[in-house]
Amino acid sequence: MNLSGEVIALLTTLCWSLGIFPFTEAAKRIGSAPLNQYRLLLAWIIISIILFFWNDLNPVELFSEPQPYHFIFLGLSGIIGFSIGDYCSFNSFKLLGPKLASLYTTFAPGAALLIGYIALNESVNLIGIFGILITVSGVIWLTLSKKDSNAATQVGYTRDKRGIIYGIIGALCQGTGLVLSKYGMDYYDVKLPTMHAVWIRLLFAFSAAFIVSLMAGKLKSNSKPIFTNEKNNLPFLFFGTILGPVMGVTLSLLAIQKLEVAVAQTIFALLPLFVLPISLIVYKERITIQSVFACLLALSGVLLLIWRNEF
Repeated sequence: MNLSGEVIALLTTLCWSLGIFPFTEAAKRIGSAPLNQYRLLLAWIIISIILFFWNDLNPVELFSEPQPYHFIFLGLSGIIGFSIGDYCSFNSFKLLGPKLASLYTTFAPGAALLIGYIALNESVNLIGIFGILITVSGVIWLTLSKKDSNAATQVGYTRDKRGIIYGIIGALCQGTGLVLSKYGMDYYDVKLPTMHAVWIRLLFAFSAAFIVSLMAGKLKSNSKPIFTNEKNNLPFLFFGTILGPVMGVTLSLLAIQKLEVAVAQTIFALLPLFVLPISLIVYKERITIQSVFACLLALSGVLLLIWRNEF
């Protein structure tokens, strides 16, 4: 079956939005650190198998084909974007709930734009700045909405300041990770296939997570809930990893091959809208008018960012 690029991009967004919920459950059961540590390892193993069978790369070639700068910039991208950024995002999901926390991910494109302007001299026009301000306004609106706060409280989530801070840091780290990935892949003569770049990012990300865990003396305590399947967390960890880092990443690569990047990014940005009905079904969290309009406002800002050079 030959699916269109638009359909594949929608499936990508669906996978990412569905993946948020098992990760949220796993984070609530065992904590964000063990979850992030082992889902990165699991995703890296699965991506390694895909590269081995689909791209005919043997283990030696996986390490020998990339140039040193690939490892430097993509490795930093993985550590900042996956290890730190996703750890913060999981904490945000756990404290704020998927509906509000997913909206904070709309900060990532704006963060990437500003960091790209500072580090890579990429252009930023008034429309791009206006888009960032609109996105921030949408997120602030939903964060301060009393009706939406009451709806979240009814299903066990609060407007915890820590969750807000984690959400902002997570988005900033993910935006930084995107810029570093672009620098590592596009600013040198030797181009690296995108899936191979993801493999390097995951390699450094899970390695950093395990090293920090070891140095903090928490490797055993972080590993125990995984190997004992404490609170039945493994199904959530496994399905979240399959839906997010594996299927989501793979489908996003297929979508970008079939679509212009800006069109694909526009569809990917629909994530918070996908989360609204899923949150209603999974957690019975009521959808308020404020949440719908806040999401639409934030997404309109993201669209202005993506299409800023077309005006």
